[in-house]
Amino acid sequence: MKKSMIVFLIFVQFLVANSFSPEYYERQMKILRSLDIEPSFIGDLNFIESRDNLKKLYSSVLRHSVNGFYEFIPMIKMIIKEEDLPAEFLYLAMVESGLKAHSVSNAKAVGVWQFMQPTAQSLGLRVDPYVDERRDPFKSSIAAANYLKGLKNEFGKWYLAILAYNCGSGKLSKAIKEAGSDELHVLLDEEAKYIPLETRLFIKKILTLAFLASDKDFNLGGDASFVNHTLSSDFTRVEVPSSVALKDLAKMADLSLGDLKYYNPQFKHDFTPPDKDYYMYIPVSKSLAFEQNYNPSKLTKVDTRLPQTKIYIVKSGDSLYSIAKKHGISIAQIRKYNKIKKDHLALKQKLILPIANKEYKYANSKQTKKSTKVVSR
Repeated sequence: MKKSMIVFLIFVQFLVANSFSPEYYERQMKILRSLDIEPSFIGDLNFIESRDNLKKLYSSVLRHSVNGFYEFIPMIKMIIKEEDLPAEFLYLAMVESGLKAHSVSNAKAVGVWQFMQPTAQSLGLRVDPYVDERRDPFKSSIAAANYLKGLKNEFGKWYLAILAYNCGSGKLSKAIKEAGSDELHVLLDEEAKYIPLETRLFIKKILTLAFLASDKDFNLGGDASFVNHTLSSDFTRVEVPSSVALKDLAKMADLSLGDLKYYNPQFKHDFTPPDKDYYMYIPVSKSLAFEQNYNPSKLTKVDTRLPQTKIYIVKSGDSLYSIAKKHGISIAQIRKYNKIKKDHLALKQKLILPIANKEYKYANSKQTKKSTKVVSR
């Protein structure tokens, strides 16, 4: 049987699986065109074979992202639109992090858009002991938009920008050269493996989520709250002084401290960073209350100095008790700094330990022959 006939039959099966809905088919064509993907990709055998499995797996990702973090979606969508990116890039963020601002990968990529620290800082995001703007869902979205537009300018097509976002410009350039083509169906060849498996799955997951979100049967039949969630909530950014307690700002905004920190995941502590004024987000519905209650003279300056710490590598025979006793600190402090709940420690595990006052003075004494490595938290 000729290849063209096989593709045609697969395409017919695809239409049957989607209830012969011409509206749904046209929405999928629009998604492909938006990402500069040839419409014929809808009948690509590799994509069709993986689509149903991905659909089952990622329908829960879509619902969880929307239900759990729906407050942030309208503004992220607005940023994507204002930055002239295809609307489908919202699903890139969902695949990366599930829209979780505190998401951290095994490679230490952080935030909704999963930036590594050097990349984030090169894009103008602040990452230091006081704040991590990779966790700011809005500021990081602007940075991600600029990054993706740079990749689009480099490779010429949006789907190539998606691939480069995952595997890096160098690997993608090498793959295109090896394949002799930048067509998506060629780069996704499962036998040639021009690009890593993770990257091949990455774009398939994004397309699967985009198709699911465009399916009215899924939106209304699967979860009637889906559409309503994506239309609700908005935030405004307000300037706030340095070195003041978040609880005081929360009170002025008629919010709990927990809610304020949820809306502002960039803060690492319960106070604003020192040195210069900063910003925070509050729901638009609370902006009038904040305007009426805000009084800088009632904001008490707090001590923003952070305790000095050191790295300790667990040795054979170590326990939380023995380490705490040896370094003059409490077990509770070790648990807090390392987010440890269990008593078990792994050999060669790295622990962050606060330096006791006595030890800190010793480490800084000019008379000591040995130096203790002190790092900022």
